[in-house]
Amino acid sequence: MKKRIFFMLSVFVFFLAPGLCVATEGEPHPEITLMDYDGNEISLDSNIPYSPKNTCGECHEYDAITNAYHFQQGRTDADGNIIVGDDLDSRNPWLLSRGMYGKW
Repeated sequence: MKKRIFFMLSVFVFFLAPGLCVATEGEPHPEITLMDYDGNEISLDSNIPYSPKNTCGECHEYDAITNAYHFQQGRTDADGNIIVGDDLDSRNPWLLSRGMYGKW
């Protein structure tokens, strides 16, 4: 679980938000406290989902990042219809779309 959370945060910070990172190039990202959707601190051992908005939004432009092309990829089809659904994949219920949208 710890490795998965660290991986998700690393991907989010270093690949989805280049140039918005607080640390300068060559420096590691500063330590952060994981927050849940209610703004409560959670531990790495917790099974409560973390909130990227509450965890990263203090230092990074959350609205700009979440509206970027790769972040939204798979949310809509070619005609602009929203194709996200909780029942997309019964074997992998955490997947919400065929694209990157809603994936870990």
